[in-house]
Amino acid sequence: MKRKLLIAVPLLIVVAVTAWFFRPKHETLGEAYVGERTATLWSSVAQVREPLDTLHYGDRVDVVARRNDSIKVRTAAGELGWVEGRYLMDPALWQRSTKLLKQVVPMPVQARGRTKVATNLRVEPGRTQARLYQFGRGVPVEIVGRAVADWVQVTDEKEAANEPQDTKKEDWFLIRGLATRPPGESTARSAETTTTQPGDQTLPIAGWVIARFIELDLPDPVRDGASSANIRPIAWFELNRVSDPAGYKIQYLVAGARGPEGQPCDFTTLRVYTWNLKKERYETAFIENDLCGHIPIHVGRSPKGDPEFRFQEMDGNKEERVYRLMQTVVRRIREGGESAKKPAHAGKPASK
Repeated sequence: MKRKLLIAVPLLIVVAVTAWFFRPKHETLGEAYVGERTATLWSSVAQVREPLDTLHYGDRVDVVARRNDSIKVRTAAGELGWVEGRYLMDPALWQRSTKLLKQVVPMPVQARGRTKVATNLRVEPGRTQARLYQFGRGVPVEIVGRAVADWVQVTDEKEAANEPQDTKKEDWFLIRGLATRPPGESTARSAETTTTQPGDQTLPIAGWVIARFIELDLPDPVRDGASSANIRPIAWFELNRVSDPAGYKIQYLVAGARGPEGQPCDFTTLRVYTWNLKKERYETAFIENDLCGHIPIHVGRSPKGDPEFRFQEMDGNKEERVYRLMQTVVRRIREGGESAKKPAHAGKPASK
């Protein structure tokens, strides 16, 4: 009996070692991340194939093989299948998107809007920059910055109208938004989720989009006043609220520009619209032109509780300008808290 055991035990060990050595190995060519809202996992690259699963934005996969424009991946659940390569981001681009998101999260909102068309989100301003995501039409976004880039035609940027051939530069907005996932899906980034549709989970996302692909959600007084003044709003803010028999009325700050896109200044003019209780209408209480202002504009309160706003100039010595709204009068605040004696403008109706 002992002799049989002495023979059997070594044989079992040899079998076990051999089985371990020849076990299926999960060799990979690296990792990747899904960069679209959804990506189908296919059974093969043949013309006749079956969908195995649906991957979602932010899902991490292991790359197993490559064939032309298709990539064979293994999901976190161990499922093998093929995905179109254009739907995946390499780890370096994913890390850039994560870093950009961290930078954008604490930035103050300058305006809100919605995508007019399917809109590509890019890691830097410019149509040839790496794409991070694509928003559908009507997706809400928050604008936190602006930049200018050379206009270059690429195949995946579609316009509602033909682009002028002599256009050289265009405005880009730095935005943050949400990438939507189906109910119950795990998230790749830890963040508070905001429901956009019943049961949907969301992931925060940030990047650059073509500015004219975004329609700003302007309050009526801001839209009417900007149209009357023939300016393009770039940013707008609520300064405070005043009491009115019909309810509270919001008083607004608007930063805008005139002329075509591609200007070096983020904004060149400021307007403040206040509510005239006696005349029951909005009026342009303040105008400042010939500026070269830089976004972001910061809105806050003075020690006495009056609304204040400040920004940095883009030209000259990049001086910071500070303004204060006192009832319906806006004055620039100099160093040490001293204000200008006269407001730049007051009393003009906000719209014709």
